[in-house]
Order: sequence, then structure tokens, then C-alpha cells
Amino acid sequence: MPQIIDGKAISAQIKDEVKEKVSQLKEQGISVCLAVIQVGNDPASSVYVGNKKKACAYVGIECRAWARSASVSLVLCPARRQVLLNCLSVRA
Repeated sequence: MPQIIDGKAISAQIKDEVKEKVSQLKEQGISVCLAVIQVGNDPASSVYVGNKKKACAYVGIECRAWARSASVSLVLCPARRQVLLNCLSVRA
């Protein structure tokens, strides 16, 4: 039999659990960071990235976001990714 779930309540519970884990990591001297490269200006993608920024702020995760035009060179994105991977605070 189907069961109705409260998605907002489940989301809040998961975020609170992540917030606690992030806090524990920070106590150990480990910083957590989400790095996002958005290519193009698709409104849905912008909303998605904005929601990730809000979620990161709530749970205590640093969020670094870069926006690039849709015409960006295909060479630039892998280069930016490599720069991010070389940062000590960013892990793949």
C-alpha cells in the first residue's frame, strides 16, 4: 500500500544530520567545501545552484561558485576543475 511521506520534513532531518557531521569535521580541523562551475545561463540551473548555496550555508559548508557563459572554451572548464582539485580545501 502506498505511503505518503513528508518530503520537507525528511529534507530538514537530512540537513540537520549533515549539519552535525560538518560540525564534527570542523572540530577535527577539516573544512568542507562545495565547488560549482555553472556553464550557461539556464534559469533552472541557476535555481539549482542557488538552492545548493542556501543548503550549504545552512549546514555550514563553504560554497564556491563560478558562472561562465555558454560560449566558454571547452578547455577552460577542465582547467578550472584542475585548479579546484589542486586547492587543499577542495576534494573531488
